[in-house]
Amino acid sequence: RKGTPCRFTIYPMIHLGEAAFYRDVKARLAGHDLIVAEGIIGPSSATSLLTQVYRSKTLQTRLGLQAQTGDLYDVGVPVVTPDMTGPELDRRWREIGLPERAMWYTMTPAVRLFLDMFATRSLVASQLQTDSDTLAIEEPPGFELHEIITDQRDVLLCEAVTRIHTERCEEDINVAVVYGAAHVAPLVAHLRVRHGYVPRDAEWLQVFSL
Repeated sequence: RKGTPCRFTIYPMIHLGEAAFYRDVKARLAGHDLIVAEGIIGPSSATSLLTQVYRSKTLQTRLGLQAQTGDLYDVGVPVVTPDMTGPELDRRWREIGLPERAMWYTMTPAVRLFLDMFATRSLVASQLQTDSDTLAIEEPPGFELHEIITDQRDVLLCEAVTRIHTERCEEDINVAVVYGAAHVAPLVAHLRVRHGYVPRDAEWLQVFSL
């Protein structure tokens, strides 16, 4: 941002990848001054249901991949987690209409079973785009779950980034934002439109090889 030294480095995370990818990200995070981390705070039955696809041990063992773990942020740098709490997410999940909830309860285990049996690295890669977190079932716009998992959590992230900008933009610090790739486009738009930040550089990291 012109005129202030604070910088944001955004890591659009994929939640299933090779161990080397997460080691690379973790090593880079150690060089930051503050980390803004994604992560539902506390246990949540809805989270357990919706993330079971890429947390499958069978899938990870067969493909040689691993799910992103919480120790990614254990690098001696202060961490801010502006995400929902587990009970809050579960409450909002229960407010979703019964037909849609029934669909997710049915579809998610079915997709996990299919992937446990047939998934390859090529299949996983084919389901990923630059705005995707994993091969897990996406919640397309128009579904109530999309508003909860994506839109409402985007608001919490942007509010946290605004607080950091307001309080520390005059400091020469580099803030790492480590969030699923699906959350990055709204964040970048928020930083540009609301606070005048502009992208200065970018670098590709390899999540896994085929």
